Amino acid sequence: MKEITPQLTEPLKRHCRDSVPRSDAYPVATYNELMKIVAELSYLNRDCLLFFRGQARDHRNKAGASSLYPSLYRKNIISKTKLDYDFALLREISALLVDETKKHDRRAADEIRRKQYIQWSLIQHYEVHETPLLDLTQSLRVACSFAQSSGEAAEAFVYVLALPYMPNGISINSEQEIVNIRLLSACPSLALRPYFQEGFLAGTTDITDNYDDKNELDFNRRLVAKFAIPGGDSFWNGNQLRIPDELLFLDEKNDPMYRICVSIRGAILQTKAMLFDSGEYSAEVDDLTARLRRRLGKKQVQ
Repeated sequence: MKEITPQLTEPLKRHCRDSVPRSDAYPVATYNELMKIVAELSYLNRDCLLFFRGQARDHRNKAGASSLYPSLYRKNIISKTKLDYDFALLREISALLVDETKKHDRRAADEIRRKQYIQWSLIQHYEVHETPLLDLTQSLRVACSFAQSSGEAAEAFVYVLALPYMPNGISINSEQEIVNIRLLSACPSLALRPYFQEGFLAGTTDITDNYDDKNELDFNRRLVAKFAIPGGDSFWNGNQLRIPDELLFLDEKNDPMYRICVSIRGAILQTKAMLFDSGEYSAEVDDLTARLRRRLGKKQVQ
């Protein structure tokens, strides 16, 4: 993807110096303070749309820069054989996803079947398996709530990224080499979690294992700013703004797509011999495991 040069506020310029990814996260004490800074950034970078991502940790690469790879590319060394297998596995997982969705909603299954990016979006968003897509949101509140969701650290991190404007639910910008999927308009209503998270996913166009430089796939190339926020409720300034985990992460009781995806994930783990007792969904997962193994055929199970 193309790299941007973000326009920053004066305090951020002094803090980041020559590189936003290599700098320390800019500390903010409250949500209101962060909102004001983001409003300035939105005005300064008005040729793009700003998106947000919340994390419990600021992951750095060997050069000391923040790294925002899609999950499929996060390992330091990726062999072509491994990528070939992962994309083959994604195809088979996608087929299972369509088949299982059809049991609940044939119209939704048909929509998912026709669009690979929707298949990958659901697989990524429900943490079924690694994909070439990165989870984002247009809601600063969601990103901050997500960053704090682990509740384990004194601080959490929020990233601001600039992406091209989106004319459609699935938008491909060939000039910037970015695809952006708005889950609220691309996903069937059977999948409820994306609506509570105001979810988007982004990736590089013409996704392939034949890239010249893995850094081309790192979304730190689109990073406008990164912030360190307190891990506790003081950040919200006494207001009830934080989104509860039970709404951010809807379970099988409230989200039909979650149950479908968690069963498929169990089948993947069992196929890889990483899951030996699938518990509540044992019969369902065992059936999915057998079908997944048949679909993979002679391909090596990683």
